[in-house]
Amino acid sequence: MIRFLKHSEIDKDRWNLTIQKSLNTTIFADFDFLSISSPNWCALVEDDYKSVMPLPVRRKFSINYIYNPFFSNRLGIFSKEIISDVKVKEFFDHIPSRFRQVDLILNRQIPTQLIEDKTISLISHSLNLNRSHEEISQGYSQNTTRNIKSAQKYCLEYIEGASVRDIIRLFQNNKGKQSHVNYKPKDYLALMKMSHYASRKGLLESVGVTFEGKLIAGALFLRDNQRIWFWFSGRDNKHADKKTMFLLLNEYILRHCETPLELDFNGSMNENVARLYKGFGGIAYHYKMIISSRDIYFAQLMKLYKSIFRN
Repeated sequence: MIRFLKHSEIDKDRWNLTIQKSLNTTIFADFDFLSISSPNWCALVEDDYKSVMPLPVRRKFSINYIYNPFFSNRLGIFSKEIISDVKVKEFFDHIPSRFRQVDLILNRQIPTQLIEDKTISLISHSLNLNRSHEEISQGYSQNTTRNIKSAQKYCLEYIEGASVRDIIRLFQNNKGKQSHVNYKPKDYLALMKMSHYASRKGLLESVGVTFEGKLIAGALFLRDNQRIWFWFSGRDNKHADKKTMFLLLNEYILRHCETPLELDFNGSMNENVARLYKGFGGIAYHYKMIISSRDIYFAQLMKLYKSIFRN
């Protein structure tokens, strides 16, 4: 039997045990990590935590909806057993009707054939690091190789243990000022808290590039079992000519090559961003996002999304 539980009703220890033993375990479904990204998250729980599905919830314009929190990646159903199409449909049908909209990114292991009409397909890129740097760099594009060489002409220094706060500020003061970026102060604060939590768990790497002693680019990499997420980054636009992100990514790959890890570039629907990831040899893969509405207005928006992000 599948039950809907409010946040206060969820047994933290049982929840985390299910997540840890699931075939698609991830830090993004960890109880405390979820509680930072979405403090009032609820869940669907099957039997005695046999399978679980986190439901980050919000209320806006008097509408209750389920959403994918900023900086919190792939969610969905988690179980130690293989998840079937029927199980996915069963969980989806148990989402309470009071949630008029569902926008939820699913992990790659979730089959969506029986709810295909309620999903769109997204694209990301990943890179196998279990090879020598020489072999990996042979997959770089000519443009990437050229930009790395260009960056190396400057007196740039790659550093580990860069300040998370300074990396976030780099983003805020540059790309974060663009009109299409919708992060609010509370979102950056949540990112800080998530970063501190991951750091305490030994799962966060904060790296940067300095010029004349000043941080001009930085990135947060999140370790998630055998996967490393290129989680968040920022750079100073005044130093765009120095190609800092090319140097940063190449150096990070150099220091993590020949390890049984997958570097996931964490989404790339933007053509320019996708070109950057492909340039480092990233292999494209698809994953699904539920976009479903019980409201006519939102249903029309869903059709628009599907027309934009069709397979």
